[in-house]
Amino acid sequence: MDFYPTPHSIITSILDHWHYDGVIWEPCVGDGRFSEAIGGNVLSGDISTGQDFFSYTEALSDVIVTNPPFSRIRDFIDHAFDIGVKRMVLVCPERLWACKKGLDQWNRHRPSLWVNLSWREDYLNKGGSPDRALAVAVWDSPHSDKCEYGIWGKPPRF
Repeated sequence: MDFYPTPHSIITSILDHWHYDGVIWEPCVGDGRFSEAIGGNVLSGDISTGQDFFSYTEALSDVIVTNPPFSRIRDFIDHAFDIGVKRMVLVCPERLWACKKGLDQWNRHRPSLWVNLSWREDYLNKGGSPDRALAVAVWDSPHSDKCEYGIWGKPPRF
């Protein structure tokens, strides 16, 4: 199912840098930690409980915040905007745009902000050095004219 619980440090970093007061859709809720941290008006669902994001033909909210399955992240981005999502925050693999498919998608759905994380997380607590560098993409619209770049350090409480 491509289940990798979002580390608390990444959730905290996103919530320290991004704010929204309306209804947020978290369609890949997994164990619920991201939704719980967001609090407030969150519509949560997950494929493991019968809410398959790809079966939706209309967005439940025009804002998504989630850690999507990386094996389908390109499909996820396209589908989100196809069904009416206007703003989105996704945890992403660092090299999402570093290929022809990535460039094509960038030209369709350029984010407003791309942030590399300065640390790596051991998602499954296997021990050893984590091998995946991560990033966060923020869309303020389905396609931005410009993309700001940043690097976030690990929140001090972790």
